[in-house]
Amino acid sequence: MGKLERKKYKRLGINFLIVLVFLAQTFMVAGASFSQTFLQGKYPLAYILDSYLFISLLANPILISSLVKKVIEIEEKNKMWQMQIILGERVNSILLDKFKNLSFRLLLLQIIEALVFLALARRSDYFHMTGGLALRFGLVNLSALMVNLFFLGFFMIVEMKAKKVYTLSFLSIIGGLTGIISMLTSKVLAYINPFAWMASLMNLSYVKEGDRFVQVLNPLNFYTLIIALVLLTTTLVYLRGMKSYRLWKD
Repeated sequence: MGKLERKKYKRLGINFLIVLVFLAQTFMVAGASFSQTFLQGKYPLAYILDSYLFISLLANPILISSLVKKVIEIEEKNKMWQMQIILGERVNSILLDKFKNLSFRLLLLQIIEALVFLALARRSDYFHMTGGLALRFGLVNLSALMVNLFFLGFFMIVEMKAKKVYTLSFLSIIGGLTGIISMLTSKVLAYINPFAWMASLMNLSYVKEGDRFVQVLNPLNFYTLIIALVLLTTTLVYLRGMKSYRLWKD
């Protein structure tokens, strides 16, 4: 079944979409690395990571929902659900195979982006990799990956439950906007609203000293990683045992 899923993906342009998002995110983060804030800041890697997290706040839910729609729509359009059920396959097993394939691609994307962020940060004269910085860098990337995987599983459940074709797209766009609002409103909301979790991972705050603002490192945030892991696990357990789903849309 896993081999069949990989063959399906060749027709969907999944890799092209991921590469397109990678190029767009990298271009915007690279642009931030030419700003005066980056060049004069004491924490170049933290600044690069915050630029990525801010972009991901809105972009990643839309990317992941698009990936989910593509891999599920191919079953709906070609009546593959019915055919595979007749052949003895379980819908839950098919969905978990889809999750595994997309998770692998998101993992590769996260690793490649992390390497690019390191290369961009090294342009600054203030860049020095210490043990504490390495821990922060690893924690942010791992947390961001877990957040993305949670959305992957969550969006699969929504897509399999929704009656309308555009429900998932609407949810991802509105969710991304609420994430930005939560980021600007309250730190507590940044933990409560999953669409704002990327904002909770940001590394820098700005404190006014005299007539200028200086960068201050935020404490390490392990809470988002823990919350995302717990909800990811819950989502996968639900996905594995889900008994009701819609195999077509209105």
